[in-house]
Amino acid sequence: MDFLRGYAAFLDYRYWLSLHPVPLGPSLVGGVFSFFAWFIVASVALRLVARGLKKREPLRADLLRRFARPLSTAGILGLLCLLFAYEQVPILNMRLWFLLTFILFAVGVGWAAGYLAKEYPALLREDAERKRIGKYLPKKK
Repeated sequence: MDFLRGYAAFLDYRYWLSLHPVPLGPSLVGGVFSFFAWFIVASVALRLVARGLKKREPLRADLLRRFARPLSTAGILGLLCLLFAYEQVPILNMRLWFLLTFILFAVGVGWAAGYLAKEYPALLREDAERKRIGKYLPKKK
């Protein structure tokens, strides 16, 4: 357990539930800001790609939007938590909000991954079957 020595503060409940935590330093604020800003940038990129694929591949566009949703949610909530921590707003500056943002992000990505593993292949098979049968059906003139 020697490798956990530097992370002892993270394992203590008082770190997460303290109403008056130690203010964040400027380098940490910049790092956390860039971390959550990249979440928003990745979300915007995924949404733009999904918009481009909407006509040709609607299933893949839906999949990209499902992965962009937790990124944008976590990015916005993370920046909001960072603002409250930087400004030392009582109760809203607790480190617990960062932990809850991470849990929300993990649940959102888990739902998107579950969709990718379970429902997406079945929808792809249905779409391929619909296209195969559609070749033989009469077309409107």
